[in-house]
Amino acid sequence: MPFTIAGTPDGQILKLEGEVTVRDAQRLANALREGLEDGAPLAVDTEALEDIDTCVLQLLYALREAAPGASFKRPSDVFLAAVDRCGLRRELLREGA
Repeated sequence: MPFTIAGTPDGQILKLEGEVTVRDAQRLANALREGLEDGAPLAVDTEALEDIDTCVLQLLYALREAAPGASFKRPSDVFLAAVDRCGLRRELLREGA
C-alpha cells in the first residue's frame, strides 16, 4: 500500500510512498476518514513519494481544509513539482492555522 497512517508521540503521521494515484484515492480517503483522531496533530510525509496525481492532491487539499493544523514534512521534489503544477503551494504548504 502506498500510504500508511501511524500514531506518534506528537500526533499522527500520514506517509505517502512510491506512486499514489487515482487508483489509491478511495482507499486513502477511507483510511483518513477512519484512521484520523479528532484534534490530533497530523504530519504528512512525502519524502519517499515518486508519483502523485491531481486526484490525490485534491484529496490532500480537502484534508488540509478539514484539518487546518495538518502539516507537510519533508516534501519530495516530486510532491513539490506536482503541487506547483496544480497551483496548490499556498493552500497545501502554508503553516497551520
